[in-house]
Amino acid sequence: MTLSQLLKSISRQEWFFVVFLVLVMIIITTAPLLYGWLITPPNQVFTGIHFAAPNDWFVYYSYLEQVREGNWLFKDLFTAEPNLPVLNLGWLGVGLLAKIFSLNNILAFNLARVILIPVFYFVAYLFLALIFSDLAKRKIALVLLSFASGLGIFLIDLVIKYPFNFSNGQFNWPMDLWVPESNTFLTLYYSPHFIASLTLILLIFLLAVLFIDNKKLSYGFWAGILALALFSFHPFHVPTVLGVILAYFIVLMFWQKQWQWPLVRYYSILLVFSLPAISYYFYLLKFDWVTIQKFYQNLCFTTPFAVTLFSYGLLLVFSLVGIYFLFKDKTELNNKIIFIIVWFTAQFFLIYSPVNFQRRLTEGLHFPLVVLAAVGLFAAYNSAKQQKTKLSKFIFSWRYVALFILIFLFSGSNIFALATDFFIYRNGLTYSYLDKDVVAAASWLKNIPPDKVIFNSADYIINILPAFSSRKVYVGHGVETPSFGRKQLEVNLFFQRNREPEVERDFLLKRNTGYIFYSISEKELGSYNPDVKAYLKKVFENPQVKIYQVLPR
Repeated sequence: MTLSQLLKSISRQEWFFVVFLVLVMIIITTAPLLYGWLITPPNQVFTGIHFAAPNDWFVYYSYLEQVREGNWLFKDLFTAEPNLPVLNLGWLGVGLLAKIFSLNNILAFNLARVILIPVFYFVAYLFLALIFSDLAKRKIALVLLSFASGLGIFLIDLVIKYPFNFSNGQFNWPMDLWVPESNTFLTLYYSPHFIASLTLILLIFLLAVLFIDNKKLSYGFWAGILALALFSFHPFHVPTVLGVILAYFIVLMFWQKQWQWPLVRYYSILLVFSLPAISYYFYLLKFDWVTIQKFYQNLCFTTPFAVTLFSYGLLLVFSLVGIYFLFKDKTELNNKIIFIIVWFTAQFFLIYSPVNFQRRLTEGLHFPLVVLAAVGLFAAYNSAKQQKTKLSKFIFSWRYVALFILIFLFSGSNIFALATDFFIYRNGLTYSYLDKDVVAAASWLKNIPPDKVIFNSADYIINILPAFSSRKVYVGHGVETPSFGRKQLEVNLFFQRNREPEVERDFLLKRNTGYIFYSISEKELGSYNPDVKAYLKKVFENPQVKIYQVLPR
C-alpha cells in the first residue's frame, strides 16, 4: 500500500470522528488554562505553567523572547559562561509565530500547541488505519491513544507524602502523573515541541512500514528529512528512531529468512539525511562547554521498574494479552503488527538503556502500547463471549459496569493532571501567577546590553528573568545553569550580609555581573543593603523591585 492509497482507504465518516476527537482534546486541554487566565488576581500576570516541571516553561519563554529580538539561534540565558548559539527549529517556529502576529509568550505557546493537535491526529489515524482494517479497532485505538493512561493515581501517596522523593535524577513518582512524554494526553496537554516531536516520530515510522509494502526508496528520503527536522530540536530521539527501525528490519530479515538489500538501502538513506543534525549535536558536545555540562546535569532517569508498571497500568496488561493472542492465532500477525511488537519491545528496553536521559525516551512508547492493548481488549472480549463459565457470564451480563470501571482505570491519571492544574491556579501555587511589578522590572531589563549578566536569586531552582528580558542571569535553572547548586549558594551568601565594598565589587565583576535585580526574594536572604553601596547605581525602581547597575572601577 502507498501513502495515497492509505489516504483513500479512510472514509469521510472516519475523518468526522477524528475531527470530533480533535475538538474534544483542544477543549479539554485548553479549559484549565482559560480558567487560570480568567481568575488572574489583580496586579498579577498569568504564566500558563502546569503542575509538572513548572520551571521549564520559563526556559521555553526565553527562547520566544530571543526570536522576538531577531535571533535565529538560541543562547543559554541561564548561565554567565559564554556558550555557542544553537539552532532549534521547533522553538524558532513558535517564536516566529509570536513575532509575526505580535502574540505574547503564553498565547503563542498554546496557539502552536492547538495548531499541532489536528496535525498529530491526522498522522496518528493514518497509522492506525494502516494497521487495522477493522473500523471499530481503529476508533477504539484512537480513543485509547487520546485518553488512556496508567494507574499512577493509585500511588498518589508518593507525591503527597514524599513531594521531594528524588535521588540522583530519578523520581519515584508514577510517570503518568507528571512526565509529558509518557502518554499522548500529557503530550498534547503540555507543549507544542512535544507534540511536534511525537508527530514526526509517528510519521517516520509510518513511512518505514509503508516501505515494506511498496519498496519505494523515496519514502526513505522523506523519512530522512523528517528525522533531520526532529533531531534538530529533539536529539533525544535518535536512539528511538534509528534503534526501532534497525531492530524491525533485522527481525524482518530473520522472519523471512533472507537478506534484503532494499532495507539496507532505505536505512542508509535515512541515516545519511539525518546525519547533519546528529553531527551538529556531537559537535556541540565536543566544543561547547555549557552544552557538555548541561548534558551531564540533565539527569532524567526512568522510574524504578515497579513504578513504571503502574505508570502504564492496564495498557501494559492488555498489550501483553494482545501479544499473547496474536502469537496464538497468527492470522493477524503481519508485517505491520510485527513492527508494533518490535517497537514496543525495543523502546521498553531503551527507556532503561545506560544513558542519563532515559525518561526522555518514553516518548512514542504509548502508541504501540495502545495498538496492542486494542488487540488485547477485542481478543479478551471475544474470548469471554465464547466461554460458558459462570464467571464469563457474570462479567458479560455486567459489561457496562465493567466498561465504566475500565474507563476510570484508563483515564484516572489524566483527570488528576487536569484537576491539579485547576487547583494550583485556584490557589496561586508555584509560579502560576507573578506580580506585575516583577514582570515589569524583568521586561525593563531589555534595555541593558545583551552581554551583561544579571545577579539575583533563582528562587525554587528557576529564574524567571530571561523569560521576559532575553538577558543572561548568573544562576537560573537546575539543568541550564552549570554548577547550579554552587552558584545558588554563592548568591545566597552574597545577599546574606554586607562586606567590604571592594570585595563585593570584585566578586561581581569577576562574574561579568552588570546588574543586580533586588526584589523581595533577594531581601529575604539577609541584610545586604544595595542602597548604601557606592559601586552601585540605581537604574530602575517600582514597589516590588530595584535594579542596580554595577559600576566599573
